[in-house]
Amino acid sequence: MTFNFRLWLPAFTLTLFLAACGDDQDTKPVPAEKTKPAPRATLISTALTKTETIEVVEHSVGALESIIRPEVSAEVEGRFLGRFVVTGQRVKPGQLLAELDTEDYTIAAQAADAEVAQLEALTRNQRRTVKRFNQLIKDKLISIDRYEEARAQLDSLEEQLKAAQARSNQKQRGLTKTRVLSAYDGIVDEELASPGDFLKVGDPLFRIIKVDKLRARLPLPETLANRLSLGLKLRLVSPMAPDVTVESSIREIRPTVGSRNRAIDILTIIDNPGPWQPGASVTGEIILDTRDNAILVPKASLVLRPAGKVVYVIKDGIAHQRIVEVGEYIGANIEITAGLKDGETVAVNGAGFLTDGSPVKISGANKP
Repeated sequence: MTFNFRLWLPAFTLTLFLAACGDDQDTKPVPAEKTKPAPRATLISTALTKTETIEVVEHSVGALESIIRPEVSAEVEGRFLGRFVVTGQRVKPGQLLAELDTEDYTIAAQAADAEVAQLEALTRNQRRTVKRFNQLIKDKLISIDRYEEARAQLDSLEEQLKAAQARSNQKQRGLTKTRVLSAYDGIVDEELASPGDFLKVGDPLFRIIKVDKLRARLPLPETLANRLSLGLKLRLVSPMAPDVTVESSIREIRPTVGSRNRAIDILTIIDNPGPWQPGASVTGEIILDTRDNAILVPKASLVLRPAGKVVYVIKDGIAHQRIVEVGEYIGANIEITAGLKDGETVAVNGAGFLTDGSPVKISGANKP
């Protein structure tokens, strides 16, 4: 018992000493506002709202087509001997494409020429007879009936000669048609016959596509049909020449709604800028509308809150919440149709961490 008392006596004495010292200190309560920490400023970047003329654009990827795709066909019958062009080769008007067997047409042309020569000889002889009879009838050495008969024979021979000459021209023309010539300036798209084939009149030999004018076909969803109209401006770009942009307008709106799609095609005709080819893809920008003095803010400035879509306007280092209405998305910016004015400072990076009335610290200068 004596041992335990001696152990606790120093501790008990120290406790009484501290209690006595505490009574001499000021016991006034500390004000609550001094204990509450100051709000911490949020580090953000800002931008100035700006007004611009914007274009409401719809994009579509389509294809280029040739407006004219003629088929070069055989105009006469004959054996296909050989071709002088291949697929992908550019051809000019009058260029030799292929040849057919000419033997039958050569023989026919020679026979027609012989018939013409025969009739020319008979006609010359009959003219001399008529000339002689004309003199005899003046001398009253022959009857008028004989003269008229000779004159009728001359007229008949002249008409036969005209018919023979026409047949000869036809045979000669058939002979020339054995050489198949191009009537177009374009590119050979497909070879439709092989050497050795016997061709009849109208059998196709080649398909040629014209490339000086092209048609661009762009598919769009049917929901845009009420926003489309003839004459709307287009901008076209093709991977065939990425640096070339062609401007045009809608020439035709063609519905292609079927069991598997709900789409429409818009068509336009353009002059080939040079390197474009039928069958290549083309990206089109359809300018649906143009708006002047549209207010734009960066996409990062728009924040979703329970109140709706908001933007934080920065004034005197404080963020003020603004409920806004948005329009079109233009690149990295958003069109604000209501809730903001031109030239206001809005939060960009860090806007998602703000609330109404939050203090902010701006990093860098305002950038439009």
